[in-house]
Amino acid sequence: MNIDLEHYFDKSLPHIKKWWFSVVCIPFCWILADQFWMALKWEISFAWMYSYPFYLSPFFFFIDNFLLIIHEAGHTFFGFFGNRFLTILGGTLLEVTLPFIIFLFGWWNHRRVTAQVGLLLTAFAWIESAAYAADALERKMPLIGNLPKSSHDFYNLFMMNGVLNDHMTYAWAMYWIGVVTLLLFLLYPLLEREKYDYTDIEIDV
Repeated sequence: MNIDLEHYFDKSLPHIKKWWFSVVCIPFCWILADQFWMALKWEISFAWMYSYPFYLSPFFFFIDNFLLIIHEAGHTFFGFFGNRFLTILGGTLLEVTLPFIIFLFGWWNHRRVTAQVGLLLTAFAWIESAAYAADALERKMPLIGNLPKSSHDFYNLFMMNGVLNDHMTYAWAMYWIGVVTLLLFLLYPLLEREKYDYTDIEIDV
Protein backbone atom coordinates (compact mmCIF):
# COMPACT_ATOMS: atom_id res chain seq x y z
CA MET A 1 0.00 0.00 0.00
CA ASN A 2 2.79 2.40 0.94
CA ILE A 3 4.59 1.53 -2.28
CA ASP A 4 1.48 2.41 -4.29
CA LEU A 5 1.12 5.76 -2.51
CA GLU A 6 4.75 6.58 -3.12
CA HIS A 7 4.35 5.60 -6.76
CA TYR A 8 1.31 7.86 -7.25
CA PHE A 9 2.98 10.69 -5.38
CA ASP A 10 6.09 10.44 -7.54
CA LYS A 11 3.93 10.48 -10.67
CA SER A 12 1.81 13.43 -9.53
CA LEU A 13 4.67 15.55 -8.18
CA PRO A 14 5.68 17.01 -11.59
CA HIS A 15 2.04 18.00 -12.24
CA ILE A 16 1.78 19.60 -8.78
CA LYS A 17 4.95 21.62 -9.43
CA LYS A 18 3.60 22.65 -12.82
CA TRP A 19 0.08 23.67 -11.83
CA TRP A 20 0.16 24.73 -8.17
CA PHE A 21 0.40 28.48 -8.86
CA SER A 22 -2.49 28.45 -11.34
CA VAL A 23 -4.70 26.47 -8.95
CA VAL A 24 -3.91 28.69 -5.95
CA CYS A 25 -4.76 31.83 -7.95
CA ILE A 26 -8.13 30.66 -9.31
CA PRO A 27 -10.15 32.41 -6.52
CA PHE A 28 -8.19 35.64 -7.06
CA CYS A 29 -8.79 35.56 -10.83
CA TRP A 30 -12.49 34.85 -10.42
CA ILE A 31 -13.03 37.68 -7.92
CA LEU A 32 -10.96 40.11 -10.01
CA ALA A 33 -12.97 39.42 -13.16
CA ASP A 34 -16.29 39.49 -11.27
CA GLN A 35 -15.51 42.70 -9.36
CA PHE A 36 -14.67 44.71 -12.46
CA TRP A 37 -17.47 43.16 -14.49
CA MET A 38 -19.87 44.58 -11.91
CA ALA A 39 -17.99 47.90 -11.95
CA LEU A 40 -18.35 48.26 -15.73
CA LYS A 41 -21.83 46.76 -16.00
CA TRP A 42 -23.61 48.19 -12.96
CA GLU A 43 -21.74 50.66 -10.75
CA ILE A 44 -18.20 51.97 -11.17
CA SER A 45 -17.67 52.28 -7.40
CA PHE A 46 -17.24 48.48 -7.26
CA ALA A 47 -13.77 49.18 -8.70
CA TRP A 48 -12.57 50.65 -5.39
CA MET A 49 -15.31 49.67 -2.91
CA TYR A 50 -15.47 45.90 -2.78
CA SER A 51 -15.56 43.46 0.12
CA TYR A 52 -12.78 40.92 -0.55
CA PRO A 53 -12.54 37.65 1.38
CA PHE A 54 -10.10 38.25 4.23
CA TYR A 55 -7.52 35.83 2.86
CA LEU A 56 -7.36 37.70 -0.46
CA SER A 57 -7.38 41.27 0.85
CA PRO A 58 -3.56 41.50 1.30
CA PHE A 59 -3.10 40.07 -2.20
CA PHE A 60 -5.30 42.74 -3.80
CA PHE A 61 -3.83 45.48 -1.60
CA PHE A 62 -0.26 44.63 -2.61
CA ILE A 63 -0.93 44.35 -6.35
CA ASP A 64 -3.14 47.43 -6.48
CA ASN A 65 -0.53 49.61 -4.77
CA PHE A 66 2.37 48.11 -6.72
CA LEU A 67 0.65 48.95 -10.00
CA LEU A 68 -0.30 52.40 -8.71
CA ILE A 69 3.38 53.16 -8.10
CA ILE A 70 4.23 51.99 -11.64
CA HIS A 71 1.34 54.07 -13.02
CA GLU A 72 2.55 57.27 -11.37
CA ALA A 73 6.13 56.53 -12.40
CA GLY A 74 4.88 56.21 -15.98
CA HIS A 75 3.55 59.76 -15.93
CA THR A 76 6.92 61.00 -14.69
CA PHE A 77 8.99 58.96 -17.14
CA PHE A 78 6.99 59.79 -20.26
CA GLY A 79 6.72 63.40 -19.10
CA PHE A 80 10.39 63.85 -20.04
CA PHE A 81 9.38 63.63 -23.72
CA GLY A 82 7.48 66.92 -23.38
CA ASN A 83 4.27 65.70 -25.02
CA ARG A 84 1.08 66.17 -22.97
CA PHE A 85 -0.81 63.28 -24.57
CA LEU A 86 2.11 60.89 -24.01
CA THR A 87 2.55 62.13 -20.43
CA ILE A 88 -1.10 61.36 -19.62
CA LEU A 89 -1.06 58.02 -21.46
CA GLY A 90 2.31 57.12 -19.90
CA GLY A 91 0.79 56.05 -16.59
CA THR A 92 -1.37 53.33 -18.10
CA LEU A 93 1.26 52.53 -20.74
CA LEU A 94 3.96 51.70 -18.18
CA GLU A 95 1.45 49.97 -15.90
CA VAL A 96 0.64 47.51 -18.69
CA THR A 97 4.07 47.29 -20.32
CA LEU A 98 6.33 46.66 -17.32
CA PRO A 99 4.45 43.54 -16.13
CA PHE A 100 4.50 42.24 -19.70
CA ILE A 101 8.29 42.68 -19.75
CA ILE A 102 8.43 40.60 -16.55
CA PHE A 103 6.43 37.92 -18.36
CA LEU A 104 8.79 38.00 -21.37
CA PHE A 105 11.81 37.68 -19.05
CA GLY A 106 10.28 34.66 -17.30
CA TRP A 107 9.18 33.07 -20.58
CA TRP A 108 12.59 33.48 -22.22
CA ASN A 109 14.49 32.17 -19.17
CA HIS A 110 12.13 29.23 -18.53
CA ARG A 111 11.00 30.62 -15.18
CA ARG A 112 7.39 29.55 -14.95
CA VAL A 113 6.36 31.42 -11.80
CA THR A 114 8.06 34.64 -12.95
CA ALA A 115 6.31 34.43 -16.32
CA GLN A 116 2.97 33.76 -14.64
CA VAL A 117 3.41 36.64 -12.19
CA GLY A 118 4.07 38.89 -15.18
CA LEU A 119 0.89 37.69 -16.90
CA LEU A 120 -1.15 38.10 -13.72
CA LEU A 121 0.07 41.66 -13.21
CA THR A 122 -0.53 42.45 -16.89
CA ALA A 123 -4.11 41.16 -16.64
CA PHE A 124 -4.72 43.14 -13.45
CA ALA A 125 -3.35 46.30 -15.09
CA TRP A 126 -5.64 45.93 -18.12
CA ILE A 127 -8.74 45.20 -16.04
CA GLU A 128 -8.05 47.96 -13.54
CA SER A 129 -7.41 50.42 -16.38
CA ALA A 130 -10.70 49.36 -17.96
CA ALA A 131 -12.53 50.67 -14.90
CA TYR A 132 -10.55 53.90 -15.11
CA ALA A 133 -11.64 54.28 -18.74
CA ALA A 134 -15.26 53.47 -17.85
CA ASP A 135 -15.20 56.29 -15.30
CA ALA A 136 -14.12 58.88 -17.89
CA LEU A 137 -17.56 60.45 -18.33
CA GLU A 138 -18.79 60.66 -14.72
CA ARG A 139 -15.35 60.81 -13.07
CA LYS A 140 -16.45 59.39 -9.73
CA MET A 141 -13.17 57.58 -9.04
CA PRO A 142 -11.09 59.19 -6.28
CA LEU A 143 -7.74 60.35 -7.66
CA ILE A 144 -4.44 60.12 -5.84
CA GLY A 145 -3.58 63.26 -3.88
CA ASN A 146 -7.19 64.49 -4.10
CA LEU A 147 -6.55 65.79 -7.61
CA PRO A 148 -9.52 67.53 -9.28
CA LYS A 149 -11.80 65.73 -11.74
CA SER A 150 -10.12 67.60 -14.57
CA SER A 151 -6.97 65.51 -13.93
CA HIS A 152 -8.72 62.22 -14.81
CA ASP A 153 -6.39 60.44 -17.27
CA PHE A 154 -8.97 58.86 -19.52
CA TYR A 155 -11.25 61.87 -19.52
CA ASN A 156 -8.38 63.90 -20.93
CA LEU A 157 -7.22 61.19 -23.34
CA PHE A 158 -10.71 60.65 -24.76
CA MET A 159 -11.44 64.38 -24.92
CA MET A 160 -8.21 65.04 -26.79
CA ASN A 161 -9.20 62.43 -29.38
CA GLY A 162 -12.92 63.26 -29.52
CA VAL A 163 -14.05 59.79 -28.38
CA LEU A 164 -15.45 60.52 -24.92
CA ASN A 165 -18.91 59.27 -25.90
CA ASP A 166 -17.35 55.93 -26.89
CA HIS A 167 -15.58 55.48 -23.56
CA MET A 168 -17.41 52.25 -22.70
CA THR A 169 -16.35 50.62 -25.96
CA TYR A 170 -12.72 51.20 -25.01
CA ALA A 171 -13.36 50.14 -21.41
CA TRP A 172 -14.93 46.81 -22.40
CA ALA A 173 -12.17 46.13 -24.94
CA MET A 174 -9.56 46.66 -22.22
CA TYR A 175 -11.52 44.48 -19.79
CA TRP A 176 -11.67 41.56 -22.21
CA ILE A 177 -7.97 41.89 -23.03
CA GLY A 178 -7.41 41.55 -19.29
CA VAL A 179 -9.71 38.52 -18.98
CA VAL A 180 -8.01 36.75 -21.90
CA THR A 181 -4.65 37.48 -20.25
CA LEU A 182 -6.00 35.95 -17.01
CA LEU A 183 -6.90 32.79 -18.93
CA LEU A 184 -3.42 32.70 -20.46
CA PHE A 185 -2.01 33.04 -16.94
CA LEU A 186 -4.06 30.09 -15.67
CA LEU A 187 -3.23 27.91 -18.69
CA TYR A 188 0.40 28.97 -18.97
CA PRO A 189 1.81 25.55 -17.94
CA LEU A 190 0.31 24.21 -21.17
CA LEU A 191 1.72 27.04 -23.27
CA GLU A 192 5.20 27.63 -21.85
CA ARG A 193 8.23 27.41 -24.07
CA GLU A 194 9.93 24.02 -24.01
CA LYS A 195 13.31 23.83 -22.40
CA TYR A 196 15.97 21.80 -24.12
CA ASP A 197 19.01 20.44 -22.35
CA TYR A 198 22.16 20.45 -24.43
CA THR A 199 25.06 18.13 -23.82
CA ASP A 200 28.49 18.84 -25.22
CA ILE A 201 29.98 15.72 -26.74
CA GLU A 202 33.64 15.68 -27.52
CA ILE A 203 34.71 13.20 -30.16
CA ASP A 204 38.36 12.41 -30.64
CA VAL A 205 39.18 11.45 -34.17
